[in-house]
Amino acid sequence: MIHLTNDAVQKHDDNYGKYELANKLSYDDFQKYLDVHFPDLCIDFRRDLLSQIRLIITDTMRAVYNKIDPYKRSNTFEILGYDFMIDEDFKIYLIEVNTNPCLDQCCPLLSRLIPTMLENAFVIGLDPLFIPPEGFLSKKLMINEMCKENKFQLVFDSNIDC
Repeated sequence: MIHLTNDAVQKHDDNYGKYELANKLSYDDFQKYLDVHFPDLCIDFRRDLLSQIRLIITDTMRAVYNKIDPYKRSNTFEILGYDFMIDEDFKIYLIEVNTNPCLDQCCPLLSRLIPTMLENAFVIGLDPLFIPPEGFLSKKLMINEMCKENKFQLVFDSNIDC
């Protein structure tokens, strides 16, 4: 999960890119910002904010699970784009969920994150369906190694969360 600011709207503003390249911050850079500007609050992005984001994603999936794929088709997946806002009390709010998230690599951060995210999605969604034939042990090992690198986390399981 990562929040990507809406370039289609923001790129027309005079301040676009003024503070960070393409108005994008990595989680680590945002943590540094929090540490500098709110040191007394001891906010940990991953513990305090990302946990809220995960709960919201779980709630949205629970709310639409039976509608998003009413026929429960097998062997399908979709990449969704979640947009969030943070208020002055560091509460997370969902703005919208996009079924067609922008995958533009407009800065070095996105040039690193988006291909990795897509690769991980394919490793999870496709590779189990196309297992290499016997004798291709090195390919099987490569797939297992790639899965170790993936940054996806399960936030909704239809067997548990419904």
